Amino acid sequence: MEVHPAALLLLLLSCFTFASYAHNVHLSTLNQSLIVTASATPGQASKAGTDTITITWAYNPNLTVSDANYTTIEAKLCYAPVSQTGRDDRKTDDNLDLDKTCPFDITDGPYKRSNNTFIWTIPRDTPSATYFVRVYVINAKNHEIAYGQNTDASKATNLIQIDGVASEQKDSAAWPVIGNSFGYRFAWLLMLILIL
Repeated sequence: MEVHPAALLLLLLSCFTFASYAHNVHLSTLNQSLIVTASATPGQASKAGTDTITITWAYNPNLTVSDANYTTIEAKLCYAPVSQTGRDDRKTDDNLDLDKTCPFDITDGPYKRSNNTFIWTIPRDTPSATYFVRVYVINAKNHEIAYGQNTDASKATNLIQIDGVASEQKDSAAWPVIGNSFGYRFAWLLMLILIL
């Protein structure tokens, strides 16, 4: 059987892609060094497309962990466990490469130690669910190194209810998660190699 040179090149490139993509960061290894608050209307569901959430974050001054290598932040809207039950497209994984808890970007920018506030208008296409906000700290290598969230460790307090679009697991809501998963990209690449 003759091996096509393009197939070998694609296989070699896929190995480099895997090595650069998988940075193997686990949430359980990150310092929880940020204090995060997220205020929505208490006791009411926020309406997607019209309501806002005010997010604040700051370095926890009571910690002895240095923030010298903190370069940027990424704030994300995350599914609370009550909205993840029976939904593989929202499944939590300690490995952040595989985690599907926080699919919605809120904002990103340079890291500042304090006085950080962002008012976010909930996008119209946000699914109806219960959420919390998590802010990741990113280093110069573009890896998550710390975080904070507006809820407790069990993700049961200070939750945000959003009344948005109805979504079903088999609908397109699952496709971006699948499409962004390295395993599926690798499978498509292997199929392409076999076709060649």
